Amino acid sequence: MGLMPAGPHSQFTRLDKQSVIGSLKACGSRDPDVLFAQKQQLVSPAKQLKLLGYICLAGGAFFTVTVILAIAGIPLMIFGWWLQRFGKSNIRTVDAAYDEFLVSAHL
Repeated sequence: MGLMPAGPHSQFTRLDKQSVIGSLKACGSRDPDVLFAQKQQLVSPAKQLKLLGYICLAGGAFFTVTVILAIAGIPLMIFGWWLQRFGKSNIRTVDAAYDEFLVSAHL
């Protein structure tokens, strides 16, 4: 299954605070390094989406400049913008849940 994501969820899964906190609790450790590693594992798919969004925006801008391919470039730019927004939203959710978990665990 080479094309399947390595993690337990797809990159297009919208994360919420409760699932992130549950994932941090499932680590079974209160060590800040272990929790940070889990946080990075949760954030990595969102960072990949953000990068893909930048690539789509650049490709869409290039296509739009060539005028003939503007029919494909404009939707590609819109999709790139959506990918960036989705990725940033997931990153903010993970960061907020991580901070909340650290405060509640008194670390």
